[in-house]
Amino acid sequence: MKQPILVLIMLLAILAVVAPNATQASESSVIGGELLVRLRPGIQVALNTQQVEILGASNLSTLNRELRVIEAYDFSPIGIGSDTYRIKFRQPINPAIVATRLARDPLVVYAEPNYRRVLLRTPNDKVLPQQWGLHNIQAFEAWDISTGAAIVIAVLDTGVDAKHNDLQGQILSGFNAFTGSNDSNDDNGHGTAVAGLIAANTNNGEGIAGICWGCKILPVKVLDSRGGGDDASVAAGIRWAVDNGARVINMSLGGSEESQTLRDAVDYAASRGVLMVAASGNERSEGNLPSYPAAYDSVIAVGATGNSDVVTGFSNTGPYVDLAAPGVGLWTTLPGNEYGTPNGTSFASPYVAGAAGLAFSVRPDLPIADIRCILEAGADDKGAPGRDDEYGWGRLNLLRSLQLAQNYTGCPLNPPAPNPNPTPTPPPPSGTPPAFAPIPPGSVGADRLYFPETSHSLGGGFRQYWEVNGGLSIFGFPISEEFTEVGSDGQNYTVQYFERHRFEFHPELAPPYHVLLTRIGDDTLRASGRDWFTFAKGGKAVGCLYFAETDQSICEPFLSYWRSNGLEFDGRASKDFAESLALFGLPLSAPQVEELEPGVFVTVQWFERARFEDHGAGRVLLGLLGNQLVITRGWR
Repeated sequence: MKQPILVLIMLLAILAVVAPNATQASESSVIGGELLVRLRPGIQVALNTQQVEILGASNLSTLNRELRVIEAYDFSPIGIGSDTYRIKFRQPINPAIVATRLARDPLVVYAEPNYRRVLLRTPNDKVLPQQWGLHNIQAFEAWDISTGAAIVIAVLDTGVDAKHNDLQGQILSGFNAFTGSNDSNDDNGHGTAVAGLIAANTNNGEGIAGICWGCKILPVKVLDSRGGGDDASVAAGIRWAVDNGARVINMSLGGSEESQTLRDAVDYAASRGVLMVAASGNERSEGNLPSYPAAYDSVIAVGATGNSDVVTGFSNTGPYVDLAAPGVGLWTTLPGNEYGTPNGTSFASPYVAGAAGLAFSVRPDLPIADIRCILEAGADDKGAPGRDDEYGWGRLNLLRSLQLAQNYTGCPLNPPAPNPNPTPTPPPPSGTPPAFAPIPPGSVGADRLYFPETSHSLGGGFRQYWEVNGGLSIFGFPISEEFTEVGSDGQNYTVQYFERHRFEFHPELAPPYHVLLTRIGDDTLRASGRDWFTFAKGGKAVGCLYFAETDQSICEPFLSYWRSNGLEFDGRASKDFAESLALFGLPLSAPQVEELEPGVFVTVQWFERARFEDHGAGRVLLGLLGNQLVITRGWR
């Protein structure tokens, strides 16, 4: 009996080793005795009265042994159908150390601590007790266009007091992420204040006016009575809101630690067409770190302005900020039929969420990317010309946004400057397929999308495939019409080129395999006279995903992007290994610095069907390989 006990003691000793200072620095923001772990698809969890057991895959002994060492006793999925679980364990071990060990297991996609998230409290500045913000954003004029339809806006917060006189009839049945019940009553006040700014009863002879009179609030309690929550509660709340009809999600909460669990939930919402808005944070004087979830690309991050339209001294700034809105002394609802004037980006965010509800009311046909553009393009540019790190695209202007929505035909942000001395477009090079010639808008039928950016269209099976598997962010705009081209097997196929890819139609295959992606990464390299087989081999690296086929690894920040995107095979929002591999293929190179255009040097990594580009601050973009291949072939 002594040998097993000795092994257990040694394992506990290893796990209990004090982490480096970098790990300890944020210890106060970590929930003790808990982890968030995402397992590979198909892995099952069995829970008896004493311990957790992982089932459904081979080579489970290592993972189960680790769970026994930490005395894991509870696995709770983060939302129905999710592969991500909250693990609770009894041993007093630093969760960051445990996460590092579990993340090494091949059955684990990632493991991380469960970080606390808190409502964004603010300084107690003296302000004028009036709804000055409505005047600044031209709300009264905007309401002549629309006061809002029944757009569902989820408020992920401390709950909402549905009995408040100014909120009665505006609040739907909600969700409590802590208890799993529909008890979403507000025991703090923060959530009720946020809800009132979005959709308080208006023109009722009492109280305050909300931004979107007709919108409905879906209360989702993810923060407790002290304003505290965690990634598990917020992620579960996002998923629940998406699954229960939210069109917009407001998150007046945040924290400086990035979380893959939170990112997955945000990606889940974005993939289902839900617009997310979040406060940028109130820690400008305390380090001005990015605040999550606001800092994720698919979330509109909102900073706060005062009544003179100057960004406040507490409002976080940075490249992730998208808009600014009033955030000081805003009259709003408080529990118990009370009113108050709170300050902070927590209360700037609901102005933008309410504006999104109004924009959807005017144009319910538009996707979230266009609604986002409407709000950003309609903003008053208050900072440096164009986008800047304080105001983002500017301070919210409700009137201009709704005017833009009424006549919206495409995003006007950063349009190319008109050429005062235009020269005739030269004819395409000899041998260019006619399909690359621009087509006029009037030549496109109602069953096809027309893209004025490239003067090309998209329809049929290619359109469906494009929309389901990532659309603009993955494939880019079409740069040709459909035409017949010889494939790599010598057969003729219907193809279409996009900024980042080439589609090939195979009618002999059943959907979703009837559209194939070519090895455009490999093709582009070869067309430019480069052979990936001659690249230096990166080999295995700690914390990275290794591919023996090419002796290359994918490391951060490329690894998170690779894992978060992929073709859609199983109808689930998350991407498994096979779906990511199908979209990008194997890595062909290690990360290497290349000059993408004169004087622009970027770290890139080549894949069979893509080129990843690191543009800093965790921002990964896909290379425009379709464009590059067409140019290399002399078709442009």
